[in-house]
Amino acid sequence: MAKATPFSSTKLTEILGLFNITWGSLEAKAIQQTLEECEEKPIEGEIKHCVTSLEAMVDFVKAEIGNRDVNVIETTVKGGVHQLVVPKQEAKALVSCHPESYPKAVYYCHKITNVEAYKVHLLGSNGVVVDTAAICHIDTSAWSPHYLGFKILKVKPGTEPICHFLPRGHLIFAGK
Repeated sequence: MAKATPFSSTKLTEILGLFNITWGSLEAKAIQQTLEECEEKPIEGEIKHCVTSLEAMVDFVKAEIGNRDVNVIETTVKGGVHQLVVPKQEAKALVSCHPESYPKAVYYCHKITNVEAYKVHLLGSNGVVVDTAAICHIDTSAWSPHYLGFKILKVKPGTEPICHFLPRGHLIFAGK
């Protein structure tokens, strides 16, 4: 079914009709943005693919990481006292998959070089325990200077690593 459903900005009218979504609605704009993001050229050093099924996600991860054991790092609201750090030498074997706004499952999966991934155990002031996935982009020199993170952190591309937590549902696959 995933292969039978159109997934292209040139088919936006057909997609909106298929899912009974009104032109100009917030949902229609989110779908259009997802399609445009998926069709954008990858940044330097990035290999990307928007997948529309779990099978396609597995295929992409296997193609980029190879046939080896894989750790999956995901943000969850339950804990264990541990921190998983993927060493720098493993960075070549990291794939991140991010859910996109679309009426069916779509993940923006990509492999970027010069990254480090972590699973961090956090305890909130309200007692909630969260194991969260985090990623640090070590080399940001190819990024747009207009990236919001640079403005917030008051840095320029390529000068400092950019690290962030991943929300629930986002995945990092790390080859062992």
